[in-house]
Amino acid sequence: MGRGQDPGGASRTAKAGFSDLVLVCRKCAKRQGVDRKRLGRALKRALEAAPRPTGNGKVRVLETGCLGPCPKRMLTLATPDSLARRRVILIDPVLDGLGPEVLGLGAPLAGARDG
Repeated sequence: MGRGQDPGGASRTAKAGFSDLVLVCRKCAKRQGVDRKRLGRALKRALEAAPRPTGNGKVRVLETGCLGPCPKRMLTLATPDSLARRRVILIDPVLDGLGPEVLGLGAPLAGARDG
């Protein structure tokens, strides 16, 4: 056993190197021909522009499997804030005008309804 490990402990935590997380549907990104690096940079700029009370501003973009809806000509992604409202976010793959309000940060998503 390594130093500082508790043999009786069922779980442990570790420090995360990021404060924000965005899940991106890999299938949607591939189908729309969106460059992975360009998408990551656009999402990071949008999240860093948001006034956030916590976190160090580092963003992790994680490609996942299908997130549910498979819209034509759109990208599906999710943030912890959108998932708390049981919503995913559909964005234009051009990525122009991608800002914190599009990701549902600060103000509720336009057109989002509970239920």
